Amino acid sequence: MTEEELIALKPLLAAYNVELVTKGTMVTRVNDHEAQLDATGYMPEQLIKVVLEIIAADLRAALFKQMHA
Repeated sequence: MTEEELIALKPLLAAYNVELVTKGTMVTRVNDHEAQLDATGYMPEQLIKVVLEIIAADLRAALFKQMHA
């Protein structure tokens, strides 16, 4: 992914309450998770999947806590 593609992706993710913090082509944070993802190593679809996997892990943890609290 290019920096321009990454910049275009950020507001789209924000519409789904996903905050992506970047520095150039590096993704340094996904919501509350620190990250070190170099977007140049990903196709847009691949980076979206990685970001969604991070969010999915949070969702699974929240469900587990709710079910076992």
